[in-house]
Amino acid sequence: MNERASIEHLQASSLDELRRLAGFVCGQPVPAEALQDEQRLFSYLPQGYSADRYEALADLAACIRAQQHLRQGLARAHGFLAGFAEHAPAPLWIKDADGAYVMGGGLEYQEGSALDKPDVTKSMETTDEGKRHWLVHKFPISVNGESFTGGSAIDVTTEVEKERALIRHDNFYVLLSRLSALIPRSRTLEQLCLDACRLAAHQPSLDCAAISRKSDDGQLQLFASASREGQERHWRAGDAPPDWLAPDLAAHVLATGRVQSGSRKGHAIASCMAVPLFVNNQPWGVVTFYSRREHQFDAFYRERAGELSNELSYGIERLVNAQEMHRLARTNVLSGLPSRLQFEEEIAALAASDARGTVLLLNINRFDEISSAYGNAAAVGLMRTIAQRLRSAMAESMLLAHVGVGRFAIFLPAHGTQTAAEFVHETAAPMLQGSYQVKEHKIWCTISAGAAALPDDGTTADELLVKSWDALAAARDLDLRFGLYDRAADRVVARQISLEVELREALERHEFVNFYQPKIDLRTGKLTGAEALVRWRHPQRGLVSPAEFVPTLERTGLVIAVGRQVMQRAMQDWRNWHDAGLRPPQIAVNVAPAQFRCDSLFSDIEQALNTAGADQQPLSIEITESSLVSDHDRVVDILSKVRALDVPVAIDDFGTGYSSLSYLVSLPVDVMKIDRSFVTRMSQDAGYMGLVSTVVSLAHNLDLKVVAEGIETEEEAKLLKLLRCEQGQGYLYGHPVPADEFAALLETA
Repeated sequence: MNERASIEHLQASSLDELRRLAGFVCGQPVPAEALQDEQRLFSYLPQGYSADRYEALADLAACIRAQQHLRQGLARAHGFLAGFAEHAPAPLWIKDADGAYVMGGGLEYQEGSALDKPDVTKSMETTDEGKRHWLVHKFPISVNGESFTGGSAIDVTTEVEKERALIRHDNFYVLLSRLSALIPRSRTLEQLCLDACRLAAHQPSLDCAAISRKSDDGQLQLFASASREGQERHWRAGDAPPDWLAPDLAAHVLATGRVQSGSRKGHAIASCMAVPLFVNNQPWGVVTFYSRREHQFDAFYRERAGELSNELSYGIERLVNAQEMHRLARTNVLSGLPSRLQFEEEIAALAASDARGTVLLLNINRFDEISSAYGNAAAVGLMRTIAQRLRSAMAESMLLAHVGVGRFAIFLPAHGTQTAAEFVHETAAPMLQGSYQVKEHKIWCTISAGAAALPDDGTTADELLVKSWDALAAARDLDLRFGLYDRAADRVVARQISLEVELREALERHEFVNFYQPKIDLRTGKLTGAEALVRWRHPQRGLVSPAEFVPTLERTGLVIAVGRQVMQRAMQDWRNWHDAGLRPPQIAVNVAPAQFRCDSLFSDIEQALNTAGADQQPLSIEITESSLVSDHDRVVDILSKVRALDVPVAIDDFGTGYSSLSYLVSLPVDVMKIDRSFVTRMSQDAGYMGLVSTVVSLAHNLDLKVVAEGIETEEEAKLLKLLRCEQGQGYLYGHPVPADEFAALLETA
């Protein structure tokens, strides 16, 4: 019986009782319809009714009216409740203590465990195999001491799906942001891929991740993987892959370049999604995500997979390009051999490990000439052929690098089977020297080699290669194929470099001073001239011998500035002597070959003459024979201009250089100086005596004066006088002295 039938039964029972009671009062049966009409009800009273009977029927009528009013109110309340229950957005119900529905039976909501727990007032329930979600509220109801349970169920399926989508959205972008932060910190491709897999495997709803890369043969090779359980590793070719891997799906994605997802029925890892990775717009590999949930990778993941691909591809591309740049920087593009940079790093590593051995530098002789004669393509072809031959001769413990144009460096360990000299003579020379057919050209090739020891001669590749080249150059000067670095020679070079620095500083501080050696008229014995000689007054060492520093001045070109300074000071000293009332002779100043080739020589001479007074003919210059063998026309032009200033020109050290009678005849010179090496031997060797006599006669025949240098004995002076040599200088007449001492000589002359 339903609720409405029960109410109607109660109502019918009450009416019957009222009708019987009315019949008793009226003394006759009263129909039920009369109960609804009070006037009609009173019509049933008998004739001559008493006041008590009338009052009793009036009370009964009032009771009937009250009951009708209550019945109408109950019906109205029931209608309200029924309408609310029927049209409420959430199902409502009331159950009695036995669990039977008092109201709300037949709802779509299926009761869950929450209704059986009186202490639970709010809970979430699911129906339709988890597809629908309900927010269930329970509350107790007590009616006249009888307990009921009321409740409602709100369908929150849409809200739950939205919340889940938002959580997935947040989780996805957390993964994306962590990948973005990971990329700049990663220094190697292995580190980036493994860290990326680790991040993905620990994301909510994901359980494993793997990155595979395309190998040289086009196949996909597992590179790195990680799982939520902490199983992480790099993979190499031949390693057995994990059982959860889906290689077919990854291979399909690599081939198509599109995101793919799939389910794996019966497998612990129920679903997966593969995303392609690109480097420099070319397929590089695939990243695959795995989940234990079926259909985890729906449209949401597939739509956003491109963002993951872009981010991870960027990071991989950055490292791949960096690796390629690193490789290119350490590989010579012409020969394919390791470059100098790679060789430097390997030697540094060997030095750090206290390794011992030899760095050998092999040089293709005249490579620049080969390139000029046959073209750059032929030269490169030759270099590549030599590189291939050298590569074939390398033992496992040896290093080979292409360190320069036509130059190769080899490291031979101390425990090797050959020394550097043996490797050159027994292996390199027989293998490399000879004829090469490069395209249409037949090229003959020879080599030179030098070696330096690690660590005795240096601990860096740069040091060892420089010293190997020094050894090679020294050996080549001696027409040898191989040279070993000489540490004693290195100390000499180091001293020369240090000396060059000191000389530059000495020039700035004006430490070079003039000394003057007198020239004597051999016939009269009187002072007729002087030669200005440079000396270095070192602040710690005192006077330094010219033999120690003049060669360095000439080698470095500093002789130009020092020679200019000597000439200017000589003329200043001459002016000072003249102004002091003395009669200074003509001062001869040496002009080095570098000065003679310098365009400023003529202006330097003019400036010096202006200091002393050109009309007094205070200056003459002395040049060596080596200055005269270059451009003959230019030499004649310069000497002619110098003589036009009334500056005599002397050939210094005649007979020790490149003497040429044809040059001597055509040059505008005035004096010939006989070198001291002839003068000192003249008195002991008749041959030198004849040679000096010939030189003097030759000079006189050319209308040149003769000055003999290095006269130290009276015998030498007499012989020269007999040979009609006009002037002489040497220790017999005086040592070179400073300007003030030479002034004293002038006072006594």
